[in-house]
Amino acid sequence: MNIYIGNISYTMTVEEIKEVFTPFGNVLNVRIIVDKLSGKSKGYAFVEMEKEEEAQNAIKALNETEVKGRNVKVNLAHRKTANA
Repeated sequence: MNIYIGNISYTMTVEEIKEVFTPFGNVLNVRIIVDKLSGKSKGYAFVEMEKEEEAQNAIKALNETEVKGRNVKVNLAHRKTANA
């Protein structure tokens, strides 16, 4: 299950994000979205967790909490559509 995490610190690493989510279950993948030109973080990422229940628990526990000095937004990731 894919999770969106927004408003993250621009200096956060994949490992740091993984550490935040691991207490809730098995993290399969973390992808920080970066600017194509500068290569710098855009301040959000996607986390893929193995089980839906674990992902839901992480969303409930982490949404609107402080991580590295910023209140993060954590919710279910939605696929981009051509109409969006």
